[in-house]
Amino acid sequence: MPGQSGQRQQFRSPPVEEVTSRIGSLKTGDAPMPTGRGLHRVHKPTPEYFRLERPESSKSSVGKQGAGGQPINLISNYFPITTYTDWSLYQYRVDFNPVQDRINIQRGLLSAHKDVLGAYIFDGTMLFSGQKYKPDTLELSSKRNFDDKIVIITIKFTSIIEKGNHASIQVFNLLLRRSLRNLDLALVGRNYYDEKAKINIPQHKLQLWPGYETTIGMYDSGLLLRSEISTKIMREETVLDFLKELASTRFTDPQWMEKFKAGVIGSTVLTRYNNQTYRIDDIDENSNTQSTFRKKDGSSISYVQYYKERYGIHLSSARQPMLVSKKKKSFKIEGDESELVYLIPELCTMTGITENMRKNFNLMKDLAVYTRVGPSKKISQYNNFINRILTTPKSAESLTQWNLTLSNNLVTIPGRVLAQEILQSYEKKYPAGIDADWTKYTRSIPMFTCAEIQHWAIVCPTNVIGRVKPFIQMILDVSRNMGFNLPPPQIYDVVNPKVHEYSITFEKVISAMNPSFILCFVSTTRGDYYSGIKRKLCIERSVPSQVVLTKQIEKANMSVCTKIAIQINCKLGGAPWRVVIPEKDMMIVGFDVCHDKQNINKSYGALVATMNDSHTAYFSCVQPHESGQELSSYFAMSIAKALNKYKSKNNKLPNSIIIYRDGVGDGQLSYVHGTEVDMVKKTCKDFYGGKKIGLAFVIVKKRISSRFFCKDSKFYQNPPPGTVIDSVVTDPSMYDFFLISQHVNTGTVTPTHYNVITDSLSETTKNKITPSIMQQLTYKLTHMYYNWSGTVRVPAPCQLAHKLAFLTAQSLQKPASPGLEDLLYFL
Repeated sequence: MPGQSGQRQQFRSPPVEEVTSRIGSLKTGDAPMPTGRGLHRVHKPTPEYFRLERPESSKSSVGKQGAGGQPINLISNYFPITTYTDWSLYQYRVDFNPVQDRINIQRGLLSAHKDVLGAYIFDGTMLFSGQKYKPDTLELSSKRNFDDKIVIITIKFTSIIEKGNHASIQVFNLLLRRSLRNLDLALVGRNYYDEKAKINIPQHKLQLWPGYETTIGMYDSGLLLRSEISTKIMREETVLDFLKELASTRFTDPQWMEKFKAGVIGSTVLTRYNNQTYRIDDIDENSNTQSTFRKKDGSSISYVQYYKERYGIHLSSARQPMLVSKKKKSFKIEGDESELVYLIPELCTMTGITENMRKNFNLMKDLAVYTRVGPSKKISQYNNFINRILTTPKSAESLTQWNLTLSNNLVTIPGRVLAQEILQSYEKKYPAGIDADWTKYTRSIPMFTCAEIQHWAIVCPTNVIGRVKPFIQMILDVSRNMGFNLPPPQIYDVVNPKVHEYSITFEKVISAMNPSFILCFVSTTRGDYYSGIKRKLCIERSVPSQVVLTKQIEKANMSVCTKIAIQINCKLGGAPWRVVIPEKDMMIVGFDVCHDKQNINKSYGALVATMNDSHTAYFSCVQPHESGQELSSYFAMSIAKALNKYKSKNNKLPNSIIIYRDGVGDGQLSYVHGTEVDMVKKTCKDFYGGKKIGLAFVIVKKRISSRFFCKDSKFYQNPPPGTVIDSVVTDPSMYDFFLISQHVNTGTVTPTHYNVITDSLSETTKNKITPSIMQQLTYKLTHMYYNWSGTVRVPAPCQLAHKLAFLTAQSLQKPASPGLEDLLYFL
């Protein structure tokens, strides 16, 4: 029973070292390891891996649907597919001799045999047809247009695809993509864009290409087409333009090449000659356009000659360092069998926007005019898209000849709006509000728990001391209003505010007064300042800190000072508010992964776990891992550390554990279920012995294309915070739901998708954790992120894990001191 620890004591919690040594010897599941954040790439899993068995807790008479809340009628960016083929498809493998790497050439060679092949779909490797060819292996020949060379085509029967098979859904998506090609759209990366409708923003040297992210899938209501309007940001400059701009400063800036690498590595570029996108992973200064590679016939050719012969492109500069991209797609330069793709800077257009661009207020304002689209305009765009498909003859024909009929009406969905949460401070309760923003309460109501602080310090440039003093006084004043008794700090100045001088000053401060907290002011947004300060205080000296830009002093308003006071309290172990979570003895875990910005082969997995029943105290840890290493082992080690910490704080183990796991794509579900979940269960067995432990593992997915809207008497609007969708557009094979937890003032709100891949909570918890309670609990946790007095898109432990992983990967490059693991030092 919850609250009783007698039985728990008979199971001795093993030390972390003992558990981790066992973890290292465990065998992981049979699921293949897919690519993604923290996972390395292998062959794609077979279709059956995409369909996991739903947890038993979602198989009751009501299934995975929750109850309670206010009903709301919604529409979404899904179109029903009203009719589709009910006959079998035949699958064939296609090989070309000699090998043809470009799919457009492959399609042209096949199209010469339409009289033999009839209607078919071809994806570059497999051909699908409604007819069975005889014999099982066909051998055809075609003449290549550009050189009259004869190419032998071998078409070999492989299997029959039955209706409802996962592969049949893939065929429908191939049909859809063929239909999009017939709209005269350009394929850029994986999606189609309308170059003819591009929007020029000449003052910022940018172009916006409108496009479509589309997919057909099987959902709870049947076969649906999901369409989202996307925008590809194209910069007018090439990578060579960027290189020349920095090279012009080489006599005054010895770091110009490092700045070039920092600006290019990690970015995505577009090669216009084939409309492919690549993520740049490295710069090879020892190679240039005169370098050679070996073709499949054994001959060598230089890059400059290759592009001249293949594409008729004449390069203007031979002294261009080659860009290196890890090959993630089937496309490759002819004959290049390596794992790397070498690209020419002159032929690579830069895409997206940089961090410096994001800081440009006018640029972001100009972009928002086109990219922040409200609900009514969004719906108009969806309708225009589907009507364009249905009214373009070639596009419509490519669907109807396969008996695929699309509705031109967006799907309607019944949703529910969960009740407003009541937040609790030290002595008062207050509502979250219809917009889930309770900022007005935070300034005058005592916080839920306040940390004790004896000594703290201010470190700032000498020339701003006069302005810092009244700013600090305002922080002290607002702290008192919130019941947080901050004593006056000691102020230390930095005469020459360089990173090294800050470090020297920190040593001076720590030696003189051993502060509980350091508030540091800097006058620059340069990343090396922030990283240097955080490395010093998080790794070397184990002191919680906050870095504030000096320009914030000029604002000197109550809002800024309130946020700083709350952060100081939280980083020292306090909590400004809480929501009531009835279940006792439950540990809630968030986990996320972030890649090291300086080492593309290194990532950091961060775990954050709650340590008390109010879920306001935390434990955190970070595990680095190299590319190719299994993340599951490190994840299980972190769980073991969290369980030991929970037991040391509460003198008992948690009765149940909920894990919110971020950063997992659909193609990785089988791996996570077959390895991470399995190893977490084995770790729990080491702690609990034969005693049952309630465990739920929830995949959190933020990067989704689903959108939802409601309508008042005249206009479409974003649904209110707390809106849950658990039918119609959810996956019949999953225990899943969508949750809209935030309010947005402009644009369209983005929901978050939750997929419960294992759940045994009802076997051990006092209150049965039904789908309704799982949804309510998830929504409650979005109120518990203390950097914002409103809801966030994911549960607080998950958001905190992301914050920790990001800080470690971007600034620290190694885990922080264990002395900080009980504090939200990374908030």
